[in-house]
Amino acid sequence: MAANTNRRFAYMDFLRIAAVFLVIVNHTNSDVFQAMTPAVATWWFSIVWYYLSKIGVPLFIMVSGACLLPKVDTYKKAAQRFFRIGAVLVLFSYLYFLVDVLKAYGGVKDALNLLGFVKQIWNAPITDSFWYLYFYLGLMLMLPWLQRLAKAMQKRDLQYLILFSFALSAVWPLVTHYVPALTMSGYFSVPLFTVYLGVFFAGHYAHAYVQRISKTLCVAVIVLSLAVSALLTYGEYNTLHGVGQYWFMDERTAPSIFVILCALAVMLLAKSVLHAPQKQTKSRLQTLGGCAFGIYLVQDYCIAETRYWLFAPLVRQISPMIAVLLWELGIFLTALLVILLVRKIPGVKKLL
Repeated sequence: MAANTNRRFAYMDFLRIAAVFLVIVNHTNSDVFQAMTPAVATWWFSIVWYYLSKIGVPLFIMVSGACLLPKVDTYKKAAQRFFRIGAVLVLFSYLYFLVDVLKAYGGVKDALNLLGFVKQIWNAPITDSFWYLYFYLGLMLMLPWLQRLAKAMQKRDLQYLILFSFALSAVWPLVTHYVPALTMSGYFSVPLFTVYLGVFFAGHYAHAYVQRISKTLCVAVIVLSLAVSALLTYGEYNTLHGVGQYWFMDERTAPSIFVILCALAVMLLAKSVLHAPQKQTKSRLQTLGGCAFGIYLVQDYCIAETRYWLFAPLVRQISPMIAVLLWELGIFLTALLVILLVRKIPGVKKLL
């Protein structure tokens, strides 16, 4: 059954809000478990919260797939999407660039060093979380072809693409972590089956074809995925004796199969609860969902500016988990308020 491309669904706005909050969690929560050991119960809570936060980016991508793949945009429309993301990348990167200039007590000359700015963002993101904008820009470049591919594919074709994308890019790397001898030859190249392309099509598949959803099964998959992720991390901690990056499944460009399964289960659970299309009048949920992209753009700045004067004093007074939760909620609400105000500026709303 093809998805209706003209309706806006409440569960997608909920997922946008949840995803951007989890992105904030992903960028803050590691301060807790990295300062502890598994001998402390807080370490376990923090690790589980951390792996739940890893579904933020897959949720964003799945919602994009659900919204964009059922359409077949003209190349002009596709170009407009591409240049909009490019404009956002340049504009907000420059704002972060100006912040860095001010922190270094630079002057007008440094602020107008456009060549240096362009060189900087050409080679790497201006701030850590902006890696996603580069990825999304590439996705938008491929979108016209991906839309036409999706339109030509039957349900079985989608299942094949999703299955092999996850098997080769999310399951096999985890297997070879434990059994290096099974690592495939570098000459074996299947670039079509990438993990995030699979996630993109999985969002489309979940929205268009999955109708009968067991809430109990979704909850079970979420719990089991988080439990396995935590236990594997505990095993890695013991193997490395707590030294190095024992949270080895933290790979943003290649999330593990457990992160992906958790994200899919969350999307389907949200769909089962909030599947009805939204009314024509704009709801509060739709307003919040419309702010998610803007919140993502400013959350890195909010984190950097509040880490030492908000989180550091809090963690000295109360439980680290409660402190980080208050910090994350504060960042989300602050960024939301900023974006609600900024979106009132003429022209900005269309950009964000």
